[in-house]
Amino acid sequence: MTQKIISLEDEAVMQRFNYAQQLKRTLKLFGSFAIAFSFISITTGIFTNYGFVLSTAGPAGIWTWPLVAVGQTLVAVVFAEISVNIPIAGYSYQWLRRMNAPRTGWFLGWISFCFLVLVVPTVDFGMAPLLASILGLEITQTVLMSIVLATLILQSTINVIGVKLAARINNAAVFTEAVGILGLTVFLLIKVFSAPEINLNVLTDTTTMIPVNGSYLGVFILSSLMGAFTLVGFEAAANMSEETVNASHVVPRAIILSVIMSGVFGTLFLIACTLSIPDVNAIVRHQNPLPFIIQSSLGPTIGKLFIVLVIISIFACGLVIITSGARLIFAMARDGQFFFNDIFKKVSARHNSPVAATMLMLILGVIVTVFSNSLTLLVGATSVLPAVIYLVTIVTYARYRSSFSFTMGRFTMGRWATPIIMISIIWLCIELAILTVPEQFHEIAYMSAAIMATGIVLQFVFFRKVQS
Repeated sequence: MTQKIISLEDEAVMQRFNYAQQLKRTLKLFGSFAIAFSFISITTGIFTNYGFVLSTAGPAGIWTWPLVAVGQTLVAVVFAEISVNIPIAGYSYQWLRRMNAPRTGWFLGWISFCFLVLVVPTVDFGMAPLLASILGLEITQTVLMSIVLATLILQSTINVIGVKLAARINNAAVFTEAVGILGLTVFLLIKVFSAPEINLNVLTDTTTMIPVNGSYLGVFILSSLMGAFTLVGFEAAANMSEETVNASHVVPRAIILSVIMSGVFGTLFLIACTLSIPDVNAIVRHQNPLPFIIQSSLGPTIGKLFIVLVIISIFACGLVIITSGARLIFAMARDGQFFFNDIFKKVSARHNSPVAATMLMLILGVIVTVFSNSLTLLVGATSVLPAVIYLVTIVTYARYRSSFSFTMGRFTMGRWATPIIMISIIWLCIELAILTVPEQFHEIAYMSAAIMATGIVLQFVFFRKVQS
């Protein structure tokens, strides 16, 4: 009986937005949460950027993580409420079209597309040195690129087979990520507190990286790149709404829970790793500090076991991003708002997945991998673009929110809506300033601006007629 009610509700949603149910609904609460949690992937973000934090702001730079987590949680709450009212694939692209801002919606669709294309190789590059070390390979640029290309092909193949297989792998990876992060945290803390002396002062060490002018605030702010890069992608659960059973109830819970858990788990893990640093002055100059800290503290055998769990989690992160990117392409193509729409709007009857859209994600990912020569630039761009998407979406929603009706029993911000929305907007403006104004991030700002400018030109030339 319950399944029948759920099916009728989901069917009514598709009819309300004038779409046929082409994608198969197989995701429930845990599957939806797993999508968002794996996209965020705290292991990916921390293992990719911990060295940057140490070399920029020293050990105390880790405290930007919980600050960013609070801001992103507020953003996630707003997105959760939007997902209740517009539970269809395409997230910000679709949401703004339904808020009478179709041109802005297409622009955000373009930015989201570019973000998803760029972030997959970025994630896989974070996994490559870990896998190379486990396999005993020399860590060279050629080896890393080969691993990334092979990983992209495998992730895309799994997505072509279908979302059900991808979801099963991802669900398993969520357990490995939770076990890996929590296990590492517990083991590292046991090791730390069983030592004769505990250096708690390392958590507030601001002396290691004080710049020439004597101000620590600037480098501390720069270290927030780790949280800004990592704590994004929670909206992937909303992008999979058309494959989620009872999406209006499930997706908002998945979005909020994924960010809160990521923020808490990540903070504890960073504390444990930082307390485990054997020599601060040496570790800030280490090429790959986190695996070194883990293996130095826990020994090579246990250290390698946990690194294997981390590799699985990072692989799942890239897998989910390709899934999300393919759904965005599909959503835009079926509205006639993408290139070669007749090709990319097709869903395979055999696999219940948009195969052509998935293959496009693979091809573009390969191109980015081959021609990218700066991981920091990719990380920075994939931090700026989501912040732009979040800011524009929330500003538009603040103007349009009064037009929505809120049903009893579904998630809503209620009387807290105005302060949450206002604080979210302020936070995102601050985050964008942090990621673009400092001289070290100017190249990132230029790249992000070029992507957005390209979108404006493409829309003017090819997609001037965008309907809501």
